[in-house]
Amino acid sequence: MTSHDFAWENDRIAHRTYGKALETWKGEPLTSSTIDVWSKRTPKLVIDEWYMVDNYHTEAGEGADFYSAGASRGCGGNGLWAADKLWVARNFVDSRVLANGPIRVMFELVYDAFDMNGTKVSEVKRITLDAGSQFDHFQSFYKPQSGTALTTGVGLKKVTGEVTQLNAGHGWLAKWEPVEKNAGNQGLAIIVDPKLLEKQTVDRQNLLLLAKAPAGVASYWAGFAWDKAGAFTTFEAWKTYVDDVSLRVRSPIEISIAGR
Repeated sequence: MTSHDFAWENDRIAHRTYGKALETWKGEPLTSSTIDVWSKRTPKLVIDEWYMVDNYHTEAGEGADFYSAGASRGCGGNGLWAADKLWVARNFVDSRVLANGPIRVMFELVYDAFDMNGTKVSEVKRITLDAGSQFDHFQSFYKPQSGTALTTGVGLKKVTGEVTQLNAGHGWLAKWEPVEKNAGNQGLAIIVDPKLLEKQTVDRQNLLLLAKAPAGVASYWAGFAWDKAGAFTTFEAWKTYVDDVSLRVRSPIEISIAGR
């Protein structure tokens, strides 16, 4: 983590999102609450090393930051949908780490209140990533000034050459796309509770799933896989995994301890 951003990873994937200092950074200012992806093909943790050598846009055998999330939603960035438009927060203004162990990383990002069609809404986003998973669990806790019912829009950046598939019954949208710099292909996906799913739509930059956010909480999963990492090398293999994850998150393992 730096004053400009927050990065996190497990043995499969890595991400980055942007802090307030980046809005006025002289090098490359950017205002966005997107979720960026860093592609890697090693199970070791690489974020600190890549930051230290400051060449994470160049492939050196372990992967690189090939993705340009920009002001899009990237891989699972979200906002609120109202008046046929997606309303989004700016860069996060504060962060707190809740867990940082070998099994799970969990943290929260705090955003300044943003406008949603004339209503100010504050947001705290909690992100959880477990070892061995291609998917993060995102929970956005919204507090609108009024008691308005909220609909979240969860997005994947649109790119040229992508192939997409929606499974509304299982609550997922998946895609397969070329990676920038001719660095192979990648699969991306978002998963929502199908009982809360309203519809799929698009805006100028994003493919979107719209879902109800009961009690102001938007809960969903988003993730990706790089074919050069070896685990998922075709769209069919990626979709099979996405569907399996969608079933598991809807029916989590329950553990009970019986007394003697």
